[in-house]
Amino acid sequence: MAGWRIVFSDEAHKQYQKLPIGYRRNIDIILKKLTKRELIDIKPVKGEKNVYRIRLGKYRVLFTAITEDNTYFIFRISTRGGAYKK
Repeated sequence: MAGWRIVFSDEAHKQYQKLPIGYRRNIDIILKKLTKRELIDIKPVKGEKNVYRIRLGKYRVLFTAITEDNTYFIFRISTRGGAYKK
């Protein structure tokens, strides 16, 4: 079975670049664990189908899993208050 890969949306990539360096390092570590299918704190987002969140302090990483091509699509990285707004 091929490994999983991470793909960022343009918006999520911009949000990632604006984060403090400490949070970027933490996100890198968590995403590496995610691709290796290690246990991390992932929860589904209520009211959304196939949308999950990873909590890192005051920030949330929202993503979907595309199983056909083993891809995690990161579409938003934001503070808790801004992450769930549509």
